[in-house]
Amino acid sequence: MPDPPVDTSAIPPPQPPEPAALPPSLASALPAAPPSALSAPALMTPTIQAPSAPPFPIIVPLPAAAAPASLFSIQGGTPSTRSTFHRSPEEMWVDHMTELEQWAKANQKDARNDAFAFWALKIPAIIASASAGICAQYHLTNVSLFAAAIASFCVIVDGIQPRGMLRNTHLRAFHDIRFLTSHMMTQFRSSEDPPESAVRKIIRESEPERKRIAAYIRDAETALKPSQKV
Repeated sequence: MPDPPVDTSAIPPPQPPEPAALPPSLASALPAAPPSALSAPALMTPTIQAPSAPPFPIIVPLPAAAAPASLFSIQGGTPSTRSTFHRSPEEMWVDHMTELEQWAKANQKDARNDAFAFWALKIPAIIASASAGICAQYHLTNVSLFAAAIASFCVIVDGIQPRGMLRNTHLRAFHDIRFLTSHMMTQFRSSEDPPESAVRKIIRESEPERKRIAAYIRDAETALKPSQKV
């Protein structure tokens, strides 16, 4: 026969074992605990610290900006750029020859630009007029009219505002300036005077020729008579 069911409600729950009692000698040696510590554990309250005040800003003075360099930087109490009134003969000679060379190259460049401007409208007008006649021969009426219009436009603009008429004048000035510099170099190499005297003398003697070249360039560019004096 099966065993009858056991009523578990009547069984008492197990009790934890009681701590063993300390001997009287050890119990007397231990300090007495406060009642609050024995009754319940103390609650740990968080401690919130106020943020400390920010330190005062430390202002570091920045270095002063360097002053812009002047035109003449002072070195040792004297300007680093030498005055044009106290130059050696070599420096005066190099400066004068450099100016003439730059002038010659400028006229050469103007001559090239004038040559390009002279043919800039004439070549399209020639090609367009020739194309208009060929297209008319083959009964291409629209193309012939368009080419004739281009040729007429180029001719009208070139007639109202002619361009490139000073090509020969600038080319002549280029060669004259080169001849002048070559003549000055020959005089300097064959001179028996001291360098300073020779340089000053050659520059003074070349001044009339330089003025003559500048005069006919000015007359051509301003459409004045070539015989007009400076």
